Amino acid sequence: MIDFRFRLLAYLFLSLCVSKTFAQQQVGLDIDFFGYIDNREYKSMYTEDKTILGTLLSPQLFFAIDSNHRIVGGIQYNQDFGKHMENHDRVLPIAYYSFRNANFDFALGHMPRYDRLKDVPKIVLSDTLFYDRPNVQGLYFAYQKKSIKQALYIDWLSKQSYSQRERFVIGLSGKFRIGNFFIADDALLYHNALTSNDSIDEHIQDNGIALLRIGTDLSQQTFLDSLTIDAGVAIGFDRMRTEYTLRVSRGFISNIYLGYQSFFLANTFYIGDPQNLPNGDSFYHRDKYNRLDVGWTPLKKGNLEGRFTASFHFAPDQTSNQQAFTLRYRFGKTVWH
Repeated sequence: MIDFRFRLLAYLFLSLCVSKTFAQQQVGLDIDFFGYIDNREYKSMYTEDKTILGTLLSPQLFFAIDSNHRIVGGIQYNQDFGKHMENHDRVLPIAYYSFRNANFDFALGHMPRYDRLKDVPKIVLSDTLFYDRPNVQGLYFAYQKKSIKQALYIDWLSKQSYSQRERFVIGLSGKFRIGNFFIADDALLYHNALTSNDSIDEHIQDNGIALLRIGTDLSQQTFLDSLTIDAGVAIGFDRMRTEYTLRVSRGFISNIYLGYQSFFLANTFYIGDPQNLPNGDSFYHRDKYNRLDVGWTPLKKGNLEGRFTASFHFAPDQTSNQQAFTLRYRFGKTVWH
């Protein structure tokens, strides 16, 4: 009992000291609201026909030690519409350390996925992860200077236990600009290891993809607000240890993006070997695929953005369609300086 009281007093004293230290610097509040209605009329194999509706509210307190160092704590509250016992309803922690300056961005802990990984291509990380896995649990490190940016991230998906496998992903994402031209690289390794139960017949799975694209940004040469074109190669690999050796899948991928005022059009074309991608978009499990997005952003003011996107998925077996409306509002305020 005495030991417990001593530890409690020590904890309260330490918390008070830390709070005073932070209070001498800066304390702030950030709130990120994300609402989504995503109707997926999928008809192709390997894809799931469903409607995803819900909200994600992420209040966060940040403690700025100085202009570069910050500690962030909060929650991600995610709930589907029409809640019942089988519905999606989660509260996830946000707790991470962040260091940022002109060249470096480093974060360690439980951090929101959207902030740092929203531009990773869907063949590498599916956009469904923004609904189902809104947090990255691990670390993120990026270096940026003038015309180059390269990021490394680790997302630890599952800790090994008697009934759960150890699972994690390691990814790279970067871009190098030369005038109006750029070279973009993206890569991901997914490692699905074993449980601690030796009596189960299990096999370690290694899965990954590397994407290298060359493109050009012609936004300044046209009347459009945005015009980018790129093309490159996608090389995937898959291995189930003791079951089959390394399998390599190769393909060609290209992207076109046009934006004018509140409207945009995006097209992605893939042809090559089918890709086995547990974390990527399931449409790439075929040898030919084309995705056309037509979008409109009717709400855009300050930190508020509401976007409607109609997507058409052209595959050899079927043509699918998708309609999505997302609304994101961000609020930030310093509450103590």
